Amino acid sequence: MERAAGQAIPLEQLRQAASEGAAAAQYLLAVRLERGTGVLQNYSQALQWFTAAAQQGHRRAQQRLGHYYHSGLGGVQDRAAARHWLELAAREGQEGTATDWSSADRAQVLMDLAAVLEQGAGQSETGQNETGQNETKQADLRRAAELYRQAADLGLLEAVTSLGVMYQNGSGMPQDFAEALRLYEQAAAAGQARAQNNLGLLYVRGNGVVQDYTRAAALFQAAAEQGLAVAMGNLATMYENGYGVPLDEALAADLYRRAGRADSASARRNLQPGAIFDARLVPPGEDAETLARLRQGAERGDPLAQFLLGWVLLKQDALSQADRAQVAELLQAAAQVGYPPAMANLGLMYVEGRALPQDYVLGYMWLVLAASAGQEEAAALTAELSRRMTQAQIAEAQDWASRWNP
Repeated sequence: MERAAGQAIPLEQLRQAASEGAAAAQYLLAVRLERGTGVLQNYSQALQWFTAAAQQGHRRAQQRLGHYYHSGLGGVQDRAAARHWLELAAREGQEGTATDWSSADRAQVLMDLAAVLEQGAGQSETGQNETGQNETKQADLRRAAELYRQAADLGLLEAVTSLGVMYQNGSGMPQDFAEALRLYEQAAAAGQARAQNNLGLLYVRGNGVVQDYTRAAALFQAAAEQGLAVAMGNLATMYENGYGVPLDEALAADLYRRAGRADSASARRNLQPGAIFDARLVPPGEDAETLARLRQGAERGDPLAQFLLGWVLLKQDALSQADRAQVAELLQAAAQVGYPPAMANLGLMYVEGRALPQDYVLGYMWLVLAASAGQEEAAALTAELSRRMTQAQIAEAQDWASRWNP
C-alpha cells in the first residue's frame, strides 16, 4: 500500500517531504531509489534514506535497513547492525510509522532476524574465550530456532522449512529427524520447494523414515519443476544411477546442465539479447522491403529504426560476427540518445558478451538507465544481474549511470 502510494507521489514532492523529515516519505523515496522507479537506481542513497526513516521508528525502513546491512547492499556489510535494526523492527507493541504492518510482515521480519542470528551465530560478542564463544553461538542458534517457530506459526512456509533444517542438523537443539520430517511434510504439502527437496533427501538417506528412492525422486521432481537448482541436481543423480526412476543418462546430463544454471533461471530466461521489445510498437516484418526501409532510417540516425533493425537481427538463429557487430553499433546509437528498449538490450549484450566484451558493470549501467526511463523489464533484470556482481561493481555501475548524459 505504501509503495503504491509512493509511486503516485511526484518525485520532487517526495524528496521535499523526505528532506523535511517525514519518515514515511523517506522510506518511500528509499524504495524508489532501490527499485529505480522513475529515478536512477542507487543503493547507497537508498541506504541513507532507509536509515533516516529507521531512526524515526519506521518499521519497514528498519527491516529494509537490516536487510541492507546483512547483504551488503549500499556497500556496507555489518551483521551487528543488521541484527540491531531487525531486532527493532521485530519488537512487539512497537508503534512504528508503518500503519499496515500485517502478520505476514511480522513473519518476514522474524524470518530475516532468525537468518541473521543463524548465519552469524557466536559472532555478536568480541573478546570471549572459546567456551564463551560456544555458549554465545548456542544461544544465538536457540533464539534463531524460536524466531523461525514464531514465523512458522504465522504461516510463513520458508520459516517452517528453516526450522526443519535446524532440527535435522541439531543446530541449537538436539537432532530430531522425526520433527524435521513433520515440518518438511507440512511445508512440502503446501508446495514449498526447499521442503520438498529436503524431504526427498531424508528418504534417500533413510533419516527418520524408511529409505524410499521412488518417493525421493518424486519429491525432487516437484521441487525441480519450481526451478530449484539443488533439486535438479539431486534428480539428475537419481536418473544417472536408476534410483527410484528408470536409468536415463541423457536426462541426467540435461538435468545437471539445467541445475548449473537454475539459480539464475529467470536471468537465463530474461538476460538474452533481443528479449526486450518496445510494448508500444508492433513488431516489424522481416521481408526485404521492410529491412531496406529500416536500414535507410538507421543510416539517417533514427533511433527507432536503429532499434528495430537491431532487434530483427538479434532474432536470427545464427548471426555472423559482422552482424553481431552491426547490432551492437545500432543499439549503442539508439541507447546514446536515450531510447529505453535499446538501452536495455545493449545492457544485455554486455552481460552476455555478445559482440561486445562481457562487462557486468556496463551492462548493469545500461539496465539501470533503461529502468529509470520507464522500461519495466529492466528493473527486474538488474535484480537478477546483481546476484552475479559484487557490491563494489553495483556501486560503480550506479555511479556511472548517475553521470551519464544522453
